Amino acid sequence: MNATIHVENRLDVLFVSELGLWPMDRGFRVHGCQMAKALDEIGVCVGMASLRPTADDAPDWLESLLVSWPTAPAEDVDAFLAGWDGRLSRLRRRVARHQAIDPYELAGIVGLVREYRPKVVVALGQHGAMMLRGLRVAAPDVTTVWYAADEPVLFHLSCLRRDPQALRAIRLKLAALFATTQNLFARGCDGAIGVSPTDTAALRWLAGPRTAETIRNGVDLHRFTPTQTVAKPASVVFWGRMDFEPNIDAVIWFANQVWPRLARRSPGARFTIVGKNPAGAVRQLKNVRGVHVTGEVDDIRPYAHEAAVTVLPMRCGRGIKNKLLEAAAMGRSIVTSPKATRGLRWNKATPPFATANSASTWIETVWHLWHDPAARARYERDARLWVEQNHDWSSSALAMVDYCNALLSEDRRIEPMVDGVPLVGRVNGHPDSLHRIAA
Repeated sequence: MNATIHVENRLDVLFVSELGLWPMDRGFRVHGCQMAKALDEIGVCVGMASLRPTADDAPDWLESLLVSWPTAPAEDVDAFLAGWDGRLSRLRRRVARHQAIDPYELAGIVGLVREYRPKVVVALGQHGAMMLRGLRVAAPDVTTVWYAADEPVLFHLSCLRRDPQALRAIRLKLAALFATTQNLFARGCDGAIGVSPTDTAALRWLAGPRTAETIRNGVDLHRFTPTQTVAKPASVVFWGRMDFEPNIDAVIWFANQVWPRLARRSPGARFTIVGKNPAGAVRQLKNVRGVHVTGEVDDIRPYAHEAAVTVLPMRCGRGIKNKLLEAAAMGRSIVTSPKATRGLRWNKATPPFATANSASTWIETVWHLWHDPAARARYERDARLWVEQNHDWSSSALAMVDYCNALLSEDRRIEPMVDGVPLVGRVNGHPDSLHRIAA
């Protein structure tokens, strides 16, 4: 890692977050930390700061990028709150209070920008736009980008039809709250990033940034790799945070609508659900024959490699599913709902995974892959190749550089480098097609 910030007290990009940046158990942590790591690896000077502490077991590469969040003096608080002022200032403060956000704490971003003088400030998470709004008066020359990734209003609307009738009013209120928050704080910021064209379009319309761009997630191709592990017969696996609504809905639906018929056909079949904080309804699935709920584990990779098929029966949620990219990188045979593939690009003639959109289709597809080793091997090979070609974080990082440079003046451009050699001359607009020209 470059960790240039410890040598030069000047950053190209400063990532900021309200919540701690580790462990990588939430989407904003995955795309924020992996993007920062990939940028650092191509010589971009990167720093990361979070209002709440980052877990002590963060890896060395992340520790090398972290800078401390300062306590804001009175003058910085005043400058920050001036960015919230205007016709809707009272409403901004009311919305922040409703979401338990303290602007006096957020105001530490002013000191960070003054100390590290970043060319671009990238805010992560649902409340990131609140931080950026506070820089309008305090640091009007800094370029601000909200790395929203999964658009929150679409997320809640996608869950609406899965909710019981009694809870739908609450869901609509949440969607309205996030729409209001975006409009109050993100409108007019320099840029916003979504991970799929649909999310980006919604950000453009609801949040109102000056520009918006789609930069798809990558996956750590060195951590998630194929192995020679022999999968257990008649087995499937699902992993993810098990207190997250779309994951809860997915495994409950699969366990109730698909699994019983598969288990009757194959009495020794095994469905493993892996992930931290399993909700009560998920823990209850242990009572279903053949279903095992692990809770939190140190490493999901052994469970993924031991299963013959990885399942992603998602019925709600937005954005790109990191678990699908991880499974593909490990060369797993994947069956997924169409919902989980939205925002992805692949050759429809040779798909790297199987899709199923009804219980009966799920049953037949999984059963077929259990009993057709050649088909599984084909999917395993194609999945790894597909993710290598389309979801490498280094390519995403170069796309980020291109986007930031489009927002910056010529004299402030970010110049990525590898081994001291500038990366310039992207071919036909593709950021992963590069000529290296000696400095």
